[in-house]
Amino acid sequence: MNSIVLVKNQSVITTSILVAEKFERNHRDILRAIKKLDCSPDFTERNFTLSEYEDITGRKLPMYQMTKDGFIFLVMGFTGSKAAKFKEDYINAFNEMHNFLNSEQLSLIAQFNKALLEFEQASDIASQAGRTLSVFGRKIKPLAAEKVAALESQLQPQLFGGEA
Repeated sequence: MNSIVLVKNQSVITTSILVAEKFERNHRDILRAIKKLDCSPDFTERNFTLSEYEDITGRKLPMYQMTKDGFIFLVMGFTGSKAAKFKEDYINAFNEMHNFLNSEQLSLIAQFNKALLEFEQASDIASQAGRTLSVFGRKIKPLAAEKVAALESQLQPQLFGGEA
């Protein structure tokens, strides 16, 4: 068996039979373990559905269908090498996803900080340019205009053949 999950009514589930096969346990022990779970009735209702299957002799026997959450709740109580391997794999997968999300988050924070710094630098440049324009318009431009006007009045007579 390659997979412990299957799709039923567009939901991903597993069954007590698949769990028994995967963890090399008797199916009746898996049924007993599910019945003994110490979870709330609401959790049980959402994650475990009593069903039945037909064995090779044609008998209808009980089995449970369970969600991912039900499966995790069940097998986290298992012991033995297969259960230990599953728990390690689950913890490693959880940590890998956690690290991935943190690195993505850190990358997003770094991008935000860089964009904020660029915005602040652009704002500073624009403010400095505004101050420079203001000083230029109030002081430098009028002084330059006066100087041009004075020199122009001195040049006028020379340009039109007046005083030398």
